[in-house]
Amino acid sequence: MPETELILSGNITAELRRKPIRHIYIRIYPPDGRIVVSAPTRMSGKAITDFLSSKSNWIAKQLDKMKASPQEKPKSYTDGEYHYYAGKKHVLYIVENRSGSGVYLSDNKIIMNIGQGLDRDGREKVLYDWYRQKLSNKLPGLLEKWELIMGLKVSEIRFRKMKTRWGTCNTSERRIWISLELAKYHDSILEYILVHEMTHLLERKHNKRFYSLMDNFLPDWRERKKSMY
Repeated sequence: MPETELILSGNITAELRRKPIRHIYIRIYPPDGRIVVSAPTRMSGKAITDFLSSKSNWIAKQLDKMKASPQEKPKSYTDGEYHYYAGKKHVLYIVENRSGSGVYLSDNKIIMNIGQGLDRDGREKVLYDWYRQKLSNKLPGLLEKWELIMGLKVSEIRFRKMKTRWGTCNTSERRIWISLELAKYHDSILEYILVHEMTHLLERKHNKRFYSLMDNFLPDWRERKKSMY
């Protein structure tokens, strides 16, 4: 794991990670807008802060977009709260009963049937179990499509809650993990993340070959990525 330190540039605070790479780049992680700068090992501190300063307007725009994104602030899972599914904003309606739990869509509403007295964490689990089921229903068709296009085979796809990643890939076991947060986004974003992780089965690193493969398989991947923030 690269060593991390905090750097300041104007009103921007970021985590700096030095790596054996050629170029410097910035990532902003949801949901809290954590800024991480990855820089070449030998790059001077001034060069790094100058680069960060030059990107201040871009960073501000990304943070503003993130505030309005599906992952805007912690949820309480109460009646009338807004939640996202498949890129659309829905109002949450809670129905308490004694006969188990479940979730379904109705127009612009997410109806959550729950047991009486279920607390916040329990309600969150009910919704995320529903997200998991929805992703599980969508992925087989997408996976079959892209395995054929890319000429490779994925051994398994699993889902889990991830705070800083949309997906990850175990290249040796050919297993892909998908973030449950992607249930909140349009299906085109789910497809982009799947193709991204599958491309790692052909090229492990984010290098020129990786991005060339992405351009070949999914030419509009950059536009899809930008629409997430």
